[in-house]
Amino acid sequence: MKPGDSSDDATPETGATPASGADANPPTGAIPSLRSDAPTVGASALDLARALANPVALRGIGSLLAGSAVLLMPTLTVGLLQLLVVLTLLGSTALDFVFALTGRSRFGARKRRSLVLLRGLVSLAFLMFMVAEITVLRDGGRLSVELLIGLAGVYVAVRAAITLAVTLVRWKDTSHRAVRIAGAVVAAALGVLAAVTTAALIDAVIVGAAVVAMLLGVILIAWSIRRADGGDTAVEPVDATVVAIVWDWIRGSDIGRTDRADAAEGLYFEEPDRYGKLGAWWVMLVLSVGIATYAVLADSTAVVIGAMLVAPLMIPILGLAGALVNGWSRRAAHSTLTVALGVAVAVLLSYGLAAWAPVAVAMDSNSQIVSRISPNTVDMLIAVAAGAAGAFATVDKRVSSSIAGVAIAVALVPPLAVVGVSLANDRPDAAWGAFLLFLTNFVAIVLSAAAVFVLTGFARQKVLRRNPWGVIGTIAPYAALGAVILVPLMFTSQGLVARSSDQRDAQIVVDDWLGEDTDLLLQAVTVGDGEVTVLLIGSDQVPAAAELQTALQTELRRNVSVRIVVTPVEVIEIPASGS
Repeated sequence: MKPGDSSDDATPETGATPASGADANPPTGAIPSLRSDAPTVGASALDLARALANPVALRGIGSLLAGSAVLLMPTLTVGLLQLLVVLTLLGSTALDFVFALTGRSRFGARKRRSLVLLRGLVSLAFLMFMVAEITVLRDGGRLSVELLIGLAGVYVAVRAAITLAVTLVRWKDTSHRAVRIAGAVVAAALGVLAAVTTAALIDAVIVGAAVVAMLLGVILIAWSIRRADGGDTAVEPVDATVVAIVWDWIRGSDIGRTDRADAAEGLYFEEPDRYGKLGAWWVMLVLSVGIATYAVLADSTAVVIGAMLVAPLMIPILGLAGALVNGWSRRAAHSTLTVALGVAVAVLLSYGLAAWAPVAVAMDSNSQIVSRISPNTVDMLIAVAAGAAGAFATVDKRVSSSIAGVAIAVALVPPLAVVGVSLANDRPDAAWGAFLLFLTNFVAIVLSAAAVFVLTGFARQKVLRRNPWGVIGTIAPYAALGAVILVPLMFTSQGLVARSSDQRDAQIVVDDWLGEDTDLLLQAVTVGDGEVTVLLIGSDQVPAAAELQTALQTELRRNVSVRIVVTPVEVIEIPASGS
């Protein structure tokens, strides 16, 4: 019997005979209490205070407050970030030289001392360059955050290349090869981003660290409340590490074999009636692709939302994430094959429908196409949240109705429809952009859903305990693919931020140029690659264009041409005729 289904909690509406006693026959007109044992507000607050009166809860509260402070007060993070990067680089350099000289590794791993010495020399070179930059180039000034992160990115990329080379050279003697290669790819991608898109990456790192700190704080607080309620805990809060607490939370969250089987039944097409389930899935996929394709051709947002609701592609993706964390290799292979075949069929079908559609597609003005061919980091963040929500709704049936909202939040079939439509209109660049959006959603959903499946107890404890490196190894390729995908997304995001900033600055300059004593109305300001277009309405005298160009070049810090378009206003008045 499942929790919550016991006879003590059941309250049938008819046919129930209350037991004899004071509450069996309440006085006429009296309103019976639904929960006579419901705690008061004061008692609930006291119980919560007792539950949080332990070191683990205090650490969780501190982590939650620290993450919140970083998000709400970003200026305090700059100095801490500088100090953290410098100390990390110093510590890594010292440990590399210690191992190169003594042969003692901090983790006991087998490494070639000559390669570690080379890595230490590279670290030392970066440190010396930083010191020279501070003392000589900047006359003792503090190292800027942008330069610091850029240097750290180059350093991380070089170290990742060395690690990858060591793994390939000592292939047979290296353990956990998939994890090491994936880690090197992730580090190299992050290093490239740090070196090239420094400003955008700083914000991403700060926000990501703050969110992780807040989530960790929530887990620590929830563990303390579970312990106070008599939950299954195996560690003492006095001397427990954060890793031990998180693992104990995962162990205590196990949903059990029965509930795991119930959840898996909706994720995998298995007996009984396996082919009936597969047939229904393919029918819904084909219909959703048809709806999405015609919605894109008609540039209809409402119909695209309908296609999202019908599309079943989320199911095998969540199934893949669940199979990865449970060690179900056969289910993982079937889910991957289902997704791959579904993607191929969706692209081919949308291509055929678009090729025969009796409508002309305006590729540059169709909002359904334009919004899906330039994905950025925001799209990845949306997919991460949607994947986590979908995984949680899969495990907890009380919120399973929210899966429709998840389908709307993350687009899976519409980008594939845009791929087919773009190919049918000889636009491979647009097709690649839309397919990159699908890949972004796919990888982000797999990674976030896998994390939620572990934290909510859907992953089998036996597998996580006996073969943790095997589970990490199966997820590592998707993490590496996500890091590679993040590179073009970050470049796109940086371009959008730069254009938005230029647009705002240019509009301020134009407002100042026009002044307050004018009848000219500013209609729009457009900033292109080398030109700024200003649209004005009115009959007043236009100020000197050369002054506007000088101000714009000073503000935008580059040479631009200026194009001013003035639309005259003609007013015709006819007086009322006399009666």
